[in-house]
Parts: sequence; structure tokens; C-alpha cells
Amino acid sequence: MVAHTLGCGADGGAPAAPAALSDEQRAAALLDPGALLPPRAETVALADAVAIASSRAEAGAPAAALAELAADLRVRLFRLDQAATDAREAMELYSAAATAFRASADPAHLERACQAERRRALLAGELARDAAVAYRELYLVSRRYAALSPPASGGAPPAPSPCLGAIAVALAQAVAYRPSGDALRALEQEGHRVEGVALALALAPGASAAPASAAPVQATADAAGDLVVAPPASAAPAAPVKVTSIERHGSDKGARVVIELSAPTTFNVGTLPADETAGKDARIFVDIARATSRGVAREIEVGGVLRRVRVGVQPKGTRVVLDLAANLYRRIFYLPEPFRIVVDVSTRPPVRDDEAKPGGAREVRRVAIDPGHGGNDTGAVGPTGLKEKDVTLDVAHRVAPLLARELKIETLLTRDSDVYVPLELRTARANAFHADLFVSIHCNASDNGRARGVQTFSLAAPHDAESTSAALAARENAARAARGGQGADPGDPDARREVAAILSNLNVGDMAARSRHFAELLQRSSLASLSPRYPDTKDQGVKGAGFFVLAGADMPAALFETSFISNPEDEARLATADFRQKMADAIVNAIRAYREGK
Repeated sequence: MVAHTLGCGADGGAPAAPAALSDEQRAAALLDPGALLPPRAETVALADAVAIASSRAEAGAPAAALAELAADLRVRLFRLDQAATDAREAMELYSAAATAFRASADPAHLERACQAERRRALLAGELARDAAVAYRELYLVSRRYAALSPPASGGAPPAPSPCLGAIAVALAQAVAYRPSGDALRALEQEGHRVEGVALALALAPGASAAPASAAPVQATADAAGDLVVAPPASAAPAAPVKVTSIERHGSDKGARVVIELSAPTTFNVGTLPADETAGKDARIFVDIARATSRGVAREIEVGGVLRRVRVGVQPKGTRVVLDLAANLYRRIFYLPEPFRIVVDVSTRPPVRDDEAKPGGAREVRRVAIDPGHGGNDTGAVGPTGLKEKDVTLDVAHRVAPLLARELKIETLLTRDSDVYVPLELRTARANAFHADLFVSIHCNASDNGRARGVQTFSLAAPHDAESTSAALAARENAARAARGGQGADPGDPDARREVAAILSNLNVGDMAARSRHFAELLQRSSLASLSPRYPDTKDQGVKGAGFFVLAGADMPAALFETSFISNPEDEARLATADFRQKMADAIVNAIRAYREGK
């Protein structure tokens, strides 16, 4: 029963009608433990409305506070109904709130960001019903915010953080659930990575590992494995930008959507669960600041797990909505030059336990082989005119039948003929195929033509933006930049630092270590294959670099530089069937070794 208190105005007339409450006020009122929640559908709609308001609000603390409010309401629903969807939505909203608080110029908001992530971490453990999950998430939050804590000034000790203090207490209480042995070492390594990324991307003066001219990025991840890497709010454009194209690739296992724009901008990401009563699919929406979409289809049918892509006009820009066939794992990031927003969805979690089993074997059933370049993108060209695109396709055609015949492995070629395939689509095809390994085949090149030998790369941020590895990655990435027509030099050190900051967040869990291990197997296998016939083959080693073609791969991935096509001797070898077959044998043997647990 609800009691109403009636009053009279000073003139004895009828009472004034109460002012209608805003969504924010209604949501805040429902957080009172004594408040009765309306029907579930109405409460979910209210939480979604507040979440959407967050994506439209002024960047920084206003948007963060709304996201936090929507998360709190979802948590109250979860505690009542125990619906996992509510917990996942709340964790995503807490992550969004933390990101927005960190983007604020007010140092006090760093504490609120930490508190939002602390609540997300505890909720992750509650959802999993596993204190070990809570321990892991809290540990990573503590590493991130300990790194971001402002240093002492004027000789006085830094002010203690209530958030970090609360996390320390929680970790002490859950010490029985701390991992041990290899699992503990892996967690500590992940903590080092999280701490390093936090320091590299921090906006506070003196905290950034990159020069002030390098554009930082914002990265958020939750316990469910969802990841968003976006430019900071400060990167909002002064002039409108245009959505120039929307590329998509869908299958029954996953999908990728690439939204290309005429210039860099900022964006916010949100999700909405499926609503069976209203006949609505699960959705991801990307709100792109100051973007117009004239000339772009308003609805694009895709198929598979991605039903369609819809484009709509927003007061402050453009909204792109992905209608999903199910709740999927999500990863959203951007790539510069040309500026693209990449949305990946998959039925496969980004972090998987595919380490060698007790018997020594790893499961490798599908492999994606990527012949570099193609079509009007010739790649590097040798002194006598040999084209990289022709060498890579021929080697790939030699690899595929060997994998099928000798290892009974199903193989996908990202291109099977002399056609141009965008870099993002190559990885999308590998992800949708649910490949267990990804090999991108290339030919190396140097400016002076004297360098020789084989070299293998995994996705990583090189320590030096001026390094040879960074320059090579910039060259391989440049074909896409040229098509984008935005005019910036992809070899610019600041652009390389931005790419490094983005890509350092895409190696989820121990994927970087697994990719590096596979790259080392590939390098050793190539030397073993070539040395008997070509004993002067130079070992150029295994390195990390920011190759776009490896960005977003959800399996161990390596880029294999077969030899230097710019060197006359290496080019002559690359032109022969014998050398190409030995390269193909090396790839097959490396995959065999990885599958056998070596």
C-alpha cells in the first residue's frame, strides 16, 4: 500500500502537481534499500535509459556518474533476480564509468574510477561464484591504480587511497584463494602488463611513457572478456567528420564491422541485452562524436551471429547499432590512418586455456594462412621486378595441401587469388573461422638492399618507435593508409606510439606470450628447413611490432618474413620453387611443433 500525504497551498487552493522526476532521479531513488522496485521490464528500461544518457552526456565526470548509477541499479536487480545479464551489464557500466572518471582532469576522480573498478571486480567474483576470480580482478585493479596514484609532493607522503585500502583488505581476506606456482607467476606478469599500460597511457603530467605529442588511448576490460580501446575525450574533433564506409564480415561463429571515417574522432560504446517480450535482439551501439553518415545505407543485412548493422542520426553525431543473434564476447578498438572503429563479436571467449595438455599436445584443428598484399597492392618489389604479392600467394598455396594431407588440419586462405583484401578483413576471416593459429606470409625489404635473411614477428609494441621493427610495421600498414587518403605519415614516431598504445591492449591474457612462442617456433623451423641447402641464411630473429593485420586476432598469430625481396640474392631464391617449398615446409613444421606441445 502506498500512502499519499496531501497538503494545501497558502491560499487554501488545490495542491500543486508534483514535478515529474527525471530518469536519473528515479534511478537514484530506487537504490534506497527500502524502495520497492517496479516490474523487472520497467526497471531494466530505466537502467538502459540512464546508460544511454551516459553515452550522450558531457565527457568525463557527468558521463561517469550516470554510467555508475545505471550499474548500481543493475546490481540491485541482480541481487534480487540473480540474472547473469544484469551482472554483466553492471560490470560493463562500471568499466565505462571508470574510463570516464580517468579521463576527467580532476585528480579526485581517479579515486572514483578505482571504486568503480573495485565494485566491478567484486561483482565478477560474485557472478562466477568463485572467490579466485574476485582475487584476480581485485589484484589487477590494485596494480593499475597503484601505478596511477599521484606521487608525493613537497616531501609529504601521498594521501592514502580509500579504494586501494579497501582492496588490500579484500585481498588479505581472500588470501586462501590466491593462485600459486605458474598461475601466480602468470597473474604477476599480467599485473606488470596492466601497470605498464596504465603508466604509458596516463594523462597526468610526467606520468606518460610517451611524449606529450603522442595521443594516449583509453582502455577498459571486464571479467567477461569484453574490451574497449578508444581515444580519450580530449581527442574530440573541432570540425564534423563523415562515416565514409562500413565494412562487415559475418559468420555463425563471429563477425567484424569496420567503420571508416574521414578523420579521427571520439566514440562511446554501449550494449543492450535481448528483450524477448519486445522482440528485440541483443545490441551493441557505437556513438560517434560529430559524425555525419549521409550516403551510408541506414540498414545493412549481414547474417550469422550478426543479423544486421543499423545507422542512425544522433543530436551529437551518428549511432551505429549491431543487432546480434545472441549475447557474444565483444572487442571494440580503433586504428589510425585512416581512422577506423573496429567492432569484433565472437562466440569464443578471448581468453582460453589451450596450453599444452598433460600428454603434451595442443588442440590445433583450424589454421588461417594469410598471403600478404594482393590485387593493386603489390607489396615490395625486387630488383628484377618480382612482386611480394605473388610470392606470398604461391607459398600459401603450398602450405594448405600439406596441412590437410600431413596434419589433417582444416585451412582457410584469407585470399585465394590475386585480389586486394583489407588488413582488417583478413583477421576478421580468421576469427570467424575460429582458427587456432594465424600465419601472415610476407617478404621483407630494406632501403639499401643489403639486408638478408628470415625474420618472424608477433604483435607487440616495440620499445623504440624509431626502431627497424616499427618502421617495417609502418610500411606494411601503409597500404591501408594510402587507400584511406587521410594524408598522415604512418611512419611518424608519434603515430607509431599511438598504434603501440592501442595494440598493447589487444593482447588479452597470455595471448602475447603464446603468439611469441609460436613465432619462435616458426623462426627456428625456417632456419632448419633452409640451412642444409642455403647455409648462408641469416637469422634476423623474432621481434614484436604493431602490424595491423595481427590486430584483434583471437588466436596466437605471427607474421613471417620469408626473406628480403629487396636483396638480389634473396630475390633470386624467392623466385625458385625449391625455396618457396622450403618456406611452406617450415610453416607446416612450426604448426606441427606447436600442436605437439613443443
